[in-house]
This record gives sequence, structure tokens and C-alpha cells, in this order.
Amino acid sequence: MKDTANANCRELLDVLIAHGIRDIVASPGSRNTPLLIGASVRDELKTHLVNDERTAGFIALGMAISRQRPVALICTSGTALYNYAPAIAEAYYQRIPLIVISADRPSQWIDQDDSQTLHQYEALDKIMKRSYDISAETGMSVKCRNKEYATEREWYVNRIANEAVLISMQNPPGPVHINMQFAEPLNGLVEYEKRSGRIIRVIKNNNGLPPHQLKEISEYLLSKRIMVVAGYMPPDDKLNSALAEFTKLKNVTLLCETISNIHLDGNPYMIDSLLVDMNEDERASMAPDIIISIGGALVSRMLKEYLRSADRAEHWTLSDTPLSVDCFQRLSTHLDVAPARFFKGISGMCRHLLRKGYDKPIPDYREQWALARKKSKAKQRKQLKNSGWSEYTALAEIFKTIPLSYNLFLSNGTCVRYAQLLMDRLPHACYSNRGVSGIDGTNATAAGISNSYNGTTLLLTGDVSFGYCTEILNRKITEGDLRIVVINNSGGGIFRFIKTTRELEQREEYFCSAPHLPIEGIAHAYERPYMKVRNAGELRSGIEFLYSTPHSIIEIEVEPTQSAETLIEILTPRNNNRNV
Repeated sequence: MKDTANANCRELLDVLIAHGIRDIVASPGSRNTPLLIGASVRDELKTHLVNDERTAGFIALGMAISRQRPVALICTSGTALYNYAPAIAEAYYQRIPLIVISADRPSQWIDQDDSQTLHQYEALDKIMKRSYDISAETGMSVKCRNKEYATEREWYVNRIANEAVLISMQNPPGPVHINMQFAEPLNGLVEYEKRSGRIIRVIKNNNGLPPHQLKEISEYLLSKRIMVVAGYMPPDDKLNSALAEFTKLKNVTLLCETISNIHLDGNPYMIDSLLVDMNEDERASMAPDIIISIGGALVSRMLKEYLRSADRAEHWTLSDTPLSVDCFQRLSTHLDVAPARFFKGISGMCRHLLRKGYDKPIPDYREQWALARKKSKAKQRKQLKNSGWSEYTALAEIFKTIPLSYNLFLSNGTCVRYAQLLMDRLPHACYSNRGVSGIDGTNATAAGISNSYNGTTLLLTGDVSFGYCTEILNRKITEGDLRIVVINNSGGGIFRFIKTTRELEQREEYFCSAPHLPIEGIAHAYERPYMKVRNAGELRSGIEFLYSTPHSIIEIEVEPTQSAETLIEILTPRNNNRNV
């Protein structure tokens, strides 16, 4: 086999392999020829080719989310790198590791009216953890004292590659950028020689809190009403187990968003349904003394506003949250301890203290919230029974029937919000792009997750979101079993119920902006099995078709105004005036 003659590429790719990176999402080009040649001859790397760089960025994001390890991106010079920006922003705020490798022209040709040449180094620096620039100059011919390398240039590229991978995975994880300048010729070849790149290891200190701190914190917490709030995060069996023990304490309640991937009994989900059913006095009486938040940003505006108004509450964060995050405006304590280790240590110490005769009153907070959940669930069953055909009733049936082995990806807009209202059980894993909450990468991120999962992934999206990145329906790009439910509510349904836009004369034309997307035609063009659903009777057949047919798409058509009115009614808090 013939490898690229570019030694910088060879060194970089060998280091990626040595660090366990196995997937590269690449887009064709000329300037990135050395990278593509090098990737193609290394059996350890699987290269996924995607023509459109914006789609490629989101596919890599989805793969990294699902695999919980870095995925590399390779693009050519010019505007290609800038097309990664939406996906990189999402990765940065969702704290997902990506290794972005861009091919560039030699620096002396920037701003010289040369083709496909612009400023690439640090171009996306505000949404990168770190950026690196590797010159095209062979230079640095000084003999390296480490005999593993002939020159300091080889050692330098190895160091940069190691640093980039380690920084991407360092807590909190995120994207890094390696800009590589290439001079002609780009297609030089040498014999392929299999070698292992030198890697720099990081040994993490996973020790939890020392015993005296565990005791001090546990004694303080046992007398407080504790609310654990979980935002988006990947599945974590150790955290699941630790939270299961911690939430057995009678003074603890747990509010989990659907994309938290916390799988526990007791229905800790359906947060918005729960809060909207409480009047102001009930919400005040059930406010916590201490909020312990884990995971990323919350979807629920109701929960954020509720906790910001909890006047007596302290807010504690753990090592999965950056120090600067004070979402509830009452941050008091940051503990640099992994959530699973924190909850395991504290629950064990609390039980030890109780066995030893802890003598202060312990609030019965868990039961208080359990009763509220039971009441809210009964009300919801009645609402669904009495409601006509709408997004609300259609999605309630979808969520109720999703097989537990599925991955679920929720688009932004209304889909992820309906999950907050209706999901009382989670499938295998549940995801959404909630780092910066854009709709443009929904399809592609779901495709990346599907490619990384040995099972079925279900994408739940709206007609506007579905219009982006339809090329992922190509089986060459999406290799996994990705099935799709499109809610066709004639445009951006969210604008029909949020108070900012719902009364505007321009609402339909300028905000909802129905795309009139030929969903059936798109499905047939990509040879995807398709069915249209227009009412509750057809929905039963549609669900059966969806779950029995690989790669299928069902389009659920609803009346937009009725759906918005139903949602407004459901989300109007008691003692309030339709202030959704």
C-alpha cells in the first residue's frame, strides 16, 4: 500500500490511532489530499465520506455523542472549515470532544488573491477549546535528541497531536482545531509502514471526598430538602446506580429531563406537566433548600424560573459543570468531584450517620413530590382521553410505544418540549442538540448516532427541521437503521404558542413560514418506506408500520392552530393568565 509522503499527516494520524480514535468524517477536496490518502490506508480508521461539511460536522457530533469518545473531522481549505461552525458550537456547549483537522494553503499565500485561501487558523476560536497551526515548512531539521524522531519537526507534530487529543477529552471535554498547511505536491506517495505513534498518558485522580469532608457535608445535607436536577448527559451506569441509592433518602427528590438519560423508577421526568399543575402556594411550599445540578443546560424554562425564584435555596454544582455556570442565580458551592462518586459517597455516609443515631429532623421531601407526580399523572390521563387530534395526543402515543431498545433523538422546537410533558419512561438513550439548541443539525446528528449504534435510532422532528440535511437519507451516509417521525404542522409550530409571536399579524408568513416540504417525494427519492398519518385511527397503523419497517419514515399531519391551542391550554400554570 502507498501512504502519503507528507510526514506531518502520517504522524498525526498514527497518534490519533494510538489514542483509540477510530472514526473520521471527511469531505472530499484537493488541499486535504495528503490527509485522505493517509486515512485510507490505515485499517484502524473508518472514514465516513460526506460531501457537505455542515452535514459532516453534525454526523461527527452524533457519533461522538453515541461513542463517548472523540471523532475526527477532515476538510479541505477555504470556506469548508466555516461550514463546521454550527456543529462545533453545539459540541462546544454540549461538551463533546471533536478533533477538527483542516487542510490549508501555506501562510504566505493568505490575502494574496489565491484560490480557496482565507484565514483558517483560530477562525472558530470562540467555540474551540484550543487551536493549533502546523506550518507547511519542512523546517525544524534540527536533530531530535529523542532517537524515536529523526528531527524536531516530527517530535513537534507528535506533541501537538497528543496535546490536541488530551485537551479535547480533558474535563470539560470539547472540540479542538488542528490547521495543517500543505504545499505542493499534495499527492506524493511512500510505502506504507505500520507504526505506533508515541502517546502521552494522563492518569486521572478519581478519588472522591476525604472521610472528614464526607461526614461534614452529609451532616449538613441530612436536615435539608434536596432537589437533584439533571440536564442532558450521556448514559452512565455508575451515575444511575449512585443516584438510585441517593434518592432513597427521604429528604431527596429528583427532577430529570428526558435527555438526562437517567433511568430510575418513580417517574422523575415530565417536569413541565408537574410544575404547571401546581398553584403558586404549592410551588412555594415544595421549594428546595439545596439544588444539586448535574448535566448540561435545561430545556425546561418553567423549571429554571421556578428555581430562580426559590429564595432560600443554595445551588451546588459538581465537576461536570464549569465553575462559571450560575444558571439559577444562586450558586453557592462547587465541588470538584464526579457526580457518580459524590452521590455514592454521600449516600453511604448518610446511611452510616442514620445507623449511628442522627438526631435532627429529616424532611419527608421525597414523598411530597411523589404525591404531586401521582396527581399530575392522573390529570394528564384525563386530558389525553378528552383531547382531540393534535400534536399532543399523537406524540403521547408515540412516546408510550417506543421500544426500550431504541435510541431516540428529539429535534429542537416543540418535539423536545413535548417530551418534557409526556415521557414517563426512557428508551435505551435519549438525545437532542441542546448545547445551543439549533434546528439545522438535527437530521445529521441523529444519523451520526445511528451510525454508532447497533440497533434502531428514532428521529422525532418537525417539518421545518426535517428540511435540513435531507442527504442523510442516502444509505451511503446513514448506515444504521434510522427511522423518522415527521410532525407536519405547516411550519414552525413553536411560534404559534410562545407569547412573543403568537398574537402577531405576521406570525404565519414571517415566523411559522410553512416550508410546504414534499416529504413523501423526498422519502421515495431516497427509497425510504413511507406512510402518512392524518388521524388517531391511522396513527395506530402508522406506529405498527414504523416499528416493523427498517429505515421507514412516517409523516404525521396535524391541524396547526388546534395543536397550538391545546399546548397553550396544557402549559398555562394554575393562578396564571396564559403566560406560556
